[in-house]
Amino acid sequence: MKKENPTNVAKLNNEFTHNKTLEALRKRKHKRHMRRRIVGILAISGFFVSGFAINIWTNTQTISQMEEAKTAAQTELALVEKKQDDLNNQIKKLENEDYVAKVARSQYYLSEDNEIIFSLPEDNAANEIEKGE
Repeated sequence: MKKENPTNVAKLNNEFTHNKTLEALRKRKHKRHMRRRIVGILAISGFFVSGFAINIWTNTQTISQMEEAKTAAQTELALVEKKQDDLNNQIKKLENEDYVAKVARSQYYLSEDNEIIFSLPEDNAANEIEKGE
């Protein structure tokens, strides 16, 4: 508890001192009100700034994930295009009757009239037949 210090100074109870006391109280209340208002404004603005910061961070993460997916898709596209080119080349080769006959003889052991086929162990086609492919 606060002890009152006895003083030899007497208070004047007149209108001037009463007005000054009220004015000092109003100033303290006004300062307190202003502090509360500033703290409230700072809290609300901090809330919005943190919301925007979280939104920006989330968007940055999404963009980086999409860029990784884009890179993977571009790699896959390049592989598919290469495979498509190989298949188109194979189609062009298969349109040639001499090539088809050569493939049929080497892979499927088909022969022309009066032709004998010998299979050697080093032959790739013979190895594939042994594997069961």
